[in-house]
Amino acid sequence: MATRVTGQHDLEEQARSGDPRAFGELIRRWDDDLRGVVWSVVRSRTDTDDVMQTAYEKAFRSLGEFRQDASMRTWLYSICLRAAIDHSRYENRRRHESATVLDTRPGTSSTSDAAIGRTELASVLEMIDPESRGLLMLTVGLGYSFDEVAEIATIPRGTVASRVARAKRTIRDSQPSAATKGQS
Repeated sequence: MATRVTGQHDLEEQARSGDPRAFGELIRRWDDDLRGVVWSVVRSRTDTDDVMQTAYEKAFRSLGEFRQDASMRTWLYSICLRAAIDHSRYENRRRHESATVLDTRPGTSSTSDAAIGRTELASVLEMIDPESRGLLMLTVGLGYSFDEVAEIATIPRGTVASRVARAKRTIRDSQPSAATKGQS
């Protein structure tokens, strides 16, 4: 089956008709952004790869059910986000105890400072529930509107707005205040 691509719409039409090459090309075009959303939820490269594989297989098998109520890209975001949230919930049920927290001592080099910053960011992101992390990534990280994210996540716009606001508040509240920084 030869895939002849003349535009995005044609490529989507070919994918909907079951052309695996066209579907693969769409995945290649959108993979980075889709992967970013999944990673923001599952927080592991290995788990991201597993979730992406599962989501892409599900999407390909479900192409015949795609109703075109939304764009194919939005539909794929929805499948990937749902797969990531399901995976995260499954893993959380399996986990008996969280891994021991690394004891990070401030260093003098910028490399140490960068590592500490990443560790602090990771711990703040872990305080945010997986679904809200995904919503935050879609809105803040990828620039989607609340309406677009509501469509992707199949939840009301107000729920998206409140979860994103709560996630931002968690991040903001975890930062030391300017007054505290000056006292060091």
